[in-house]
Amino acid sequence: MRERLVQLDALFEGALGVVVLLCVATGALDSGDFPYPVGTVVLLLVGWALLMLCGLIWAGWIGLRELAIGNAIAAVAGLVWLLAADGWSAAGATLVGLTVAALAALAAAQAATLRA
Repeated sequence: MRERLVQLDALFEGALGVVVLLCVATGALDSGDFPYPVGTVVLLLVGWALLMLCGLIWAGWIGLRELAIGNAIAAVAGLVWLLAADGWSAAGATLVGLTVAALAALAAAQAATLRA
């Protein structure tokens, strides 16, 4: 079960990276979708970082405990950003909201597996 959760996490990060890069490339997401200072360059960097993170997780360089902690912190930070910042489009808020929900679910499943 632990290995499957790690693989699922890697696939999520990779899929999110591809989605971000494709949305930027097609113009579906840009600086108008997120609060300042997020723009096209930041979105491209985030997309590439997510793909690199996918590879590191898949290769086993990041453990389940670290993933659980990182996902929980990222989910909380994303939620705070979503609620506190102004300047969201519907597409930007939806992407971040879905990402927060997925990260929270991954963190919960990973934490439960660590306790078992």
